[in-house]
Amino acid sequence: MAEFTLVMPILILLLFGMTYAAFYAFRAASVDWGIFVHGVAAGAYKTPATGIAGQSTLWPELQSQIRASQFPDDRLVRSQITVTNIKGWVYGINLIEAQHGTTFFRRWRFYPGPPTGMFE
Repeated sequence: MAEFTLVMPILILLLFGMTYAAFYAFRAASVDWGIFVHGVAAGAYKTPATGIAGQSTLWPELQSQIRASQFPDDRLVRSQITVTNIKGWVYGINLIEAQHGTTFFRRWRFYPGPPTGMFE
């Protein structure tokens, strides 16, 4: 009985930690997917698909952080996210979530020759 009372809080914390890690991994996978889909939609020539693609990320606070920008030569699109959240938890422990990612997409139009300014 004494061993059970000593070990049970540790097992509960271990179970909670595994659940939290799985939840974090699921959020990270969702953000990676959102960056990819957002970049593909922004790479399509003049379509409103970017707003619809942004909804594929399940969490609204992460949806609003995904950005897509075009390069000056109008041939490449960069989709990126940078989020760092720090939340207080029990006993003064801070839980940190950091989502950082960038992808590059070439526009879906035919261009003769290689892209200019890509590797400068």
